[in-house]
Amino acid sequence: MHVSDEIRPEEIRAEATALIDRHALGTWKPNGADRRAAVALFRFLETGQPLSGEQIRSALSPAESVAGASDGLLHLLRGTAGLLDEPHAADSRDGRDAVDHVCLLLDALALSRPSAE
Repeated sequence: MHVSDEIRPEEIRAEATALIDRHALGTWKPNGADRRAAVALFRFLETGQPLSGEQIRSALSPAESVAGASDGLLHLLRGTAGLLDEPHAADSRDGRDAVDHVCLLLDALALSRPSAE
């Protein structure tokens, strides 16, 4: 997968920002599957290691572990994995900014209270 064919860093940043805003405003209430994916990646981030495409794919598999997760979140995480697989794009200013926004979203989801499902 080539990043420019799948999703650009600017799009990842915009999608992450939109989800952060919707979550903060209460217009999007992450479900249990959203939180499980975020917590798995948040735990990895707590180790101080940089996020990788492999780590994201690992958190999203098996598919049953994130069954029911929001389509927007899954699309964002898959796009971020693709971006991270392309070192030139991931290491660019826009790439780092996009990944930072995804990490902010993961932090917010992992630390939020579960909504009643």
